[in-house]
Amino acid sequence: MPWSEAALVIAVCWAVSGLGYGVLAALDEPQLSVAPLIGLGLAQWFFARHRCWRAAVAASLAGPVVLFGLVDVLRPDLGRYVADALATGAAATVALTVFALVGRAGGRHHDAAG
Repeated sequence: MPWSEAALVIAVCWAVSGLGYGVLAALDEPQLSVAPLIGLGLAQWFFARHRCWRAAVAASLAGPVVLFGLVDVLRPDLGRYVADALATGAAATVALTVFALVGRAGGRHHDAAG
């Protein structure tokens, strides 16, 4: 996967996170989250464009760790909506970076083996 594609998908995730949590804050809906919507979008993107299972597993482990870790750290100082938006965007960034790195490493490994 090219880094330009990863950067584009990361930017879309940040936009959805910011806009989504902005709307949820305006509607005062603290029980709702945009993270599942982003996760479903990333899963659809994965099945449509890049089926590297090793990279997907690594990304799906890294993303939630960052999400839940940052939410706990950021919420006391920033409040629910801002903390959730930042944590969701950061988790998507980490997940896609891990996906790209593992996918590229796997591609090199398969090229060297062949």
